This record gives sequence, structure tokens and C-alpha cells, in this order.
Amino acid sequence: MRPSHTLPFQMPTNCPECQSPLVRPVGEAVTRCVNSSCPAILRGSVVHWASRDALDIRGLGEKVVILLIEQGLVTAISDLYSLEKTEIAKLDRMGEKSALNLITAMAQSKNQSWSRVLYGLGIRYVGSVNAKILAESFRTVEELANASVTNLASVYGIGEEIAQSVYDWFRIAANRDLVAKLQAAGLQFAAAAKTSTTKATLAGKTFVITGTLPTLKREEAKELIEKAGGKVTGSVSKKTDYLVLGEAAGSKLEKALELGITQLTEAQLLELIKG
Repeated sequence: MRPSHTLPFQMPTNCPECQSPLVRPVGEAVTRCVNSSCPAILRGSVVHWASRDALDIRGLGEKVVILLIEQGLVTAISDLYSLEKTEIAKLDRMGEKSALNLITAMAQSKNQSWSRVLYGLGIRYVGSVNAKILAESFRTVEELANASVTNLASVYGIGEEIAQSVYDWFRIAANRDLVAKLQAAGLQFAAAAKTSTTKATLAGKTFVITGTLPTLKREEAKELIEKAGGKVTGSVSKKTDYLVLGEAAGSKLEKALELGITQLTEAQLLELIKG
């Protein structure tokens, strides 16, 4: 029970950062600031863009992002790619060496894949796994931007909620402008061409990996499966073709046994990939 001397909590009506009216979308539990120019939203967007699963820009942590925004050097993600070393070096606790390292890291981020760039854009409900699925199905940003909600939702692993969110995101002029600026800066907005030498031995097959594999890290196994045309999901279902087993398999093995799904060891997986 709440102590008698306390007052009931009242949800703020305005964003504490930018004072814009807060909005609670119909059917959702979270109240949000919808001002795209809000410093807090910008800060979160840039930090997300630089995160390990997105563009992986080392040295661009939250403290540096805050300094860049406070100094007016970054007002959008695209501004990162026009920063000068001298501008960064003047920031608190940076210096020339740190500035050079950051400039180098941002230049290297231009080589990150289309799926990572898509994830980095921070489209609501689009996680790193969904971004890979979308980038594989829509191999350029133009294809994705022009896709209908029906086309998006028809992709395995992409539901109505994600489809609507992606569709809505590309209908906003500021977002299309951001994409254009990032394209001009040299970011990857198209999937790399598939080589004809790669055998699609696992095409159309869905895998789940569980437990610790003997020699491969889970991400390495996932990459091998995807390169061979397979798909890796996080949970076992009737649509799962194979469960790759490591040590301490857990509940996923129980589910696979219940559904009669074939289990593979790491060695069997590698043989399957070879074809």
C-alpha cells in the first residue's frame, strides 16, 4: 500500500526534455514524445546507430554523442559523416588521437551491410533479426520503401505490426530525407550481390540453434546456415526443419521432440551444408 503522506503518481503531459506534448497511441501502454527534433530522441537515435549490432562505431558512446549534440555538431544521424577531426578534437576529453580514431571508425561503418544499416535506422519494432529478414527480401532501400503493407507482412517472420511500422516510417518526409543523405555519404542501402559459386544447400530450410556448440560460436553457425540459403530463428515451431544441438540444450529440445523435429549435431550440420 502507498504511504498516507504520499501523492498518487501523475503521468507528465509534456516531455521533460523538449516540453512537447506527450502522446499515448491507442492500444499501447507507453506514453511517448513524438517530436522528432527532441534532443533525447536524437541522442537515443545516434547511440542506437553506433551500437554494436548496428553500425558498430567504436568510440561513439553516449557521452560523446551528448557532447556532439550539445555543441550543435550533430542534429541528425547523417551529420556524423560530415564531422571534421578538428571539431571532434575540441570536445571535452577527446584530443586529436581520439578524434582520429572516431573519424576512422565512422569511415569504416560505411562498409557495414544493408541489414545493419536498416537496423540502425531505428524503425519501431525492427530488431536486428527482422532487419536481416527484410534486407534479404527487399534487397535495396527503394524496394523496401515502395513495398505495400501486404507485401511486407507476407514475408516470413514479419507480422502486420512490423509491416505497418516500416510502411509508415517511409511515408515520413524527414525519414526519406535522412536516407538520401546517408546514401550520399556512402552508406550501404543495397544487399551485396549473391555469388553464383555459393551452394544454396539449405535453401528453404529453417533452423534453430540451442546450447553451446563444440567449435562454432552461435553467430558463426548462423552465418554458415544463412550463406547456404537457410534461415535461423530464435524459437522452435511447426515451421522449424532442424534443431542444431549443443551442450545444455534446454527447453528448445523438449519442444523439438514434442513436434518431431530433426536434431543435428554441429558435425551433421556441416555435412548438410556441404551437400
